[in-house]
Amino acid sequence: MTNATLEQLIEAARALPPDERRRLREWLEEQEREIAREQQKSEELQREQERFQKSLAWVKEHTGEYLGQWVVLDGDRLISHGTDGGLVYDEAKAAGIETPFLLHVVEEEGPFYAGW
Repeated sequence: MTNATLEQLIEAARALPPDERRRLREWLEEQEREIAREQQKSEELQREQERFQKSLAWVKEHTGEYLGQWVVLDGDRLISHGTDGGLVYDEAKAAGIETPFLLHVVEEEGPFYAGW
C-alpha cells in the first residue's frame, strides 16, 4: 500500500467497519494537531530569535552608556539596569518579563595577539 493513491485509500477507508473508521478519523485529527503544534513551536522560536537579535543590536548601540552595569532587555526595549544583576533580574520579572535577557555590559576585548 506504499504507492496507494488517495482514491484507493478513501475506498479502503469506506470498507472499514464504523469503529475502525472512527479510529482512523481520530488518528488523522491527532496528526493535524501535531502539525499545528510543530508550526506554533517554529513560530515561537522565530519570534525568540528576532527578540534576541534586537537585544544584541541594542547592546552594541548602547554599550558605552551602560558599561559595568547589568541590563535586562525585552527585544530592543531596556527594562532595567544597575550594578546588581540579581536585583535587575528581579525587577524585570516584577515587570512581567517572562524570559528576561540579562547581560553584564563590558567592553569588548580586542583580538588576542601572541608573539615575540
